[in-house]
Amino acid sequence: MRLIKQALPFAVAIAITGCGGSSDGSITNTQPSDEADTVAGSGQETVTERDTIRVLSNRPDLINGGDALVEVASDNIEGARIQLNGKDISDTLTTVRDGVLRGLITGLELGENELKVTLGKSGVLRKTIINHPKGGPVFSGPQVQPWNCTNANAVDEKCNQPAEFELKYVPQSKFDLFAESFDPQSPGLPGAFLPYDPGNPPPSGDIARVTTDEGVTVPYIVRVERGVMNRDRYQVMALFQPDQEWTAVSPQEQWNGKILIHHGGNVGVSYGMGNPPNGDIAGTAPEGAETLLGDSISVALARGFVTLSTAQANLGHNVNLVTAAESLVMAKEHVVEQYGPVRYTIGTGCSGGAIAQQHIANAYPGVYQGLIVQCSYPDVWTTATQFADYNLLNEYLGNQVSEDPADLLAFVESLLSSPILAVQWPALYGHLPLNPIVSDLAFFPSAEPDQENCPGLAGQAVVYDPETRPDGLRCGLTDYMASQFGERLPAAWSPNEQLLSRGFTGIPLDNTGVQYGLKALQDGVITGDQFLAVNRDIGGLDIDINYQPERTAADLEALENSYRTGAINTAENLANVPIIDLRGPDPGIAHDAFHSWQVRARLEQTQGHARNHVIWYGAFPLAGDTIFTTEALLVMDQWLTGIEADQEEVPVPNKVLANKPVTARDRCLSLLAPFSAEGPKAPYTGNLLYPEPQVSGLNPEQIPTFPAELGQILDVATGQVCGLNLGELGLPDIITDPLQPIADDVVEAQKLVVQTRFGTPRTVAGDAITTMNNKCQLKPVDPADYPVNILNGVYTAEGFAQKVAEIFPEGVCDYTKPPVGQGPTLTWLQYGDEHIVSTGGEPLPPGTGTVAGWASPAFGVDLNPRSDL
Repeated sequence: MRLIKQALPFAVAIAITGCGGSSDGSITNTQPSDEADTVAGSGQETVTERDTIRVLSNRPDLINGGDALVEVASDNIEGARIQLNGKDISDTLTTVRDGVLRGLITGLELGENELKVTLGKSGVLRKTIINHPKGGPVFSGPQVQPWNCTNANAVDEKCNQPAEFELKYVPQSKFDLFAESFDPQSPGLPGAFLPYDPGNPPPSGDIARVTTDEGVTVPYIVRVERGVMNRDRYQVMALFQPDQEWTAVSPQEQWNGKILIHHGGNVGVSYGMGNPPNGDIAGTAPEGAETLLGDSISVALARGFVTLSTAQANLGHNVNLVTAAESLVMAKEHVVEQYGPVRYTIGTGCSGGAIAQQHIANAYPGVYQGLIVQCSYPDVWTTATQFADYNLLNEYLGNQVSEDPADLLAFVESLLSSPILAVQWPALYGHLPLNPIVSDLAFFPSAEPDQENCPGLAGQAVVYDPETRPDGLRCGLTDYMASQFGERLPAAWSPNEQLLSRGFTGIPLDNTGVQYGLKALQDGVITGDQFLAVNRDIGGLDIDINYQPERTAADLEALENSYRTGAINTAENLANVPIIDLRGPDPGIAHDAFHSWQVRARLEQTQGHARNHVIWYGAFPLAGDTIFTTEALLVMDQWLTGIEADQEEVPVPNKVLANKPVTARDRCLSLLAPFSAEGPKAPYTGNLLYPEPQVSGLNPEQIPTFPAELGQILDVATGQVCGLNLGELGLPDIITDPLQPIADDVVEAQKLVVQTRFGTPRTVAGDAITTMNNKCQLKPVDPADYPVNILNGVYTAEGFAQKVAEIFPEGVCDYTKPPVGQGPTLTWLQYGDEHIVSTGGEPLPPGTGTVAGWASPAFGVDLNPRSDL
């Protein structure tokens, strides 16, 4: 049973903005409910949709930090009087165009605030704004405790501090910078930016000049803003002219109105502050490697973007996806309030950075308008099922590498005595063994609640130990999701839970009924005895993520909530966003290539198509190609620009498909890059050759320019590397129809040989590529699943099925039926306030969700919960 304690401010806000209760004869405006303005007058004036108050920087009930960018529009705006909580603030707003005032209002009190506009002739407008602490929470419910503030300038227990600013610049010759700064003893690549001292600036001729995508040419000087919100750090960077002011009402001319949000990799928890990540593959590749592995951030800055990152949207630091979303909502509000309204926002990031984007876009749609994901996983909690299976199989096979070098001999001996031969492992894992082993070393320890070195804790609490400290802090992935998953019911309590008289956070993982190695048995790769042995002895994980002889049993509430909250990414709400997925081959340090097609299959299942999803696959590990990140930014920018200019009165998903550029299509080679309309960009060069080659003595004019169309022709002509679709070649049906079956066979072979589209233990057990089945429905053991194979020891299907039934007396997985607990992801859930939790989340109140400052009108940004689910 879900414990729901709704936070009062949201209900109060709806009552006030919906009723407008006024003693001066005011009437409720008949304009759309997301405006929720109250109008009063003499009764003779006509109220029109022109008379509005709009909060541009966020939903009016999600504002934080005491300020908000607002806009007042009316045909009778002249002489308007504006009051905040009864105090005149008319001078705060300025005219931005005829009949429209805009300004940053400050001094909001915590809780409800009334913004009142008395118009010259048409009455009174009122807007209720609910202000939350800058230290949070806004909608994520009670915050993780304890929390360690590590910033020396903190002014309170929520780590708040004034923002700090730093200027940097790019020298005229980036190539010379790299050559002069390279140290053979420390071969990390230097950054592209140098400190800029406004009191002692470098000669103007030493500073590179860039021309933005809107044709504004300025010195390549960047202002870096760092600060704290929601108890953690954020960073904003922008091209900046030090001799000019920048406000939300009057931004500097070089800003193009766009945001690039970049994320960090990995998954983990922390009980103290982190640092905002930098780089497209931050947290996955070594610091500085972005220079060669692709650097869309410096490219975006040069084109006029503002770039944004938050520590909490780095899953390696904070696996709680609700607070990750909350941090971006707060940070995006800050950008609008301090820099100005936004045209659209693009996300970028690898591994955990891809998870963050895809989860937030699905559960909190509107934060992004486009996604660029690398080395992608769809979410944490179906991936956790995969990694848990890897861990159990590694345990069974003795295929676990110890951190102690002295144990190497024991490891080798365990491999030699494995019950299944090494040559059979890929058929059991569904994958080459390297990624399963790496996943155990790299990711699985962060799931355990008894981590000896709990990140960020700094001795502020004693960490849980199942034997000696059962009441200690549980430092693991599931317990960090307590407000989303909920506590376990007494019937499932472990001895420690019984001792404490409270349940730990439930787990949404399960392997009851899973027939490990079923396809390997059916294909004759493993024997019947091996199949029976692995399923009899595989075991499972207990609540402490320790091995147990019994299978893992999911907690039903946690399981249901994992779908409800989007922790399992069901992909229902992604049709509004274009996605470019950048993928390298396996082995990819546990980043299985199949995950790109896993996301595509989920989109096809929920949308009926995946035409908003593009996969660029290449030979370079993780990233596909070092030029992909830069090129994907350019293509995504082109895609979103087309959507922005689309004035058709059609749903946003239609605009996404209608404005898809020809360059936004599946491919596996970089043939398009040298022929790009943006100029030649050679493969495997990262940012060194953008926006023009930075090679001493080379004149860019000497590089021949080829028609951009030539790259498109070459990509189509070599499309068989990504899947030979004869229809794309424009051949007549009389040719394609007889050849397509042959092409289909080639494509199936390419999926393994070229794209390394391997499987998982669950796909080997019979699950679909979507693998959203964290707990399966059961069916009776069916002899038809076990073909007779005398060489493998399956003499009769009925006799073998009887042996299987002894291992699975309650039945085996039926993957033709929906998963247990599956339901749609609900959007824009809130989890209570600072003191009261709404377990599993409740939708925010409807009617206040349109936020005009977050994106251009064509994107239809609406922060209301979906009503059709």
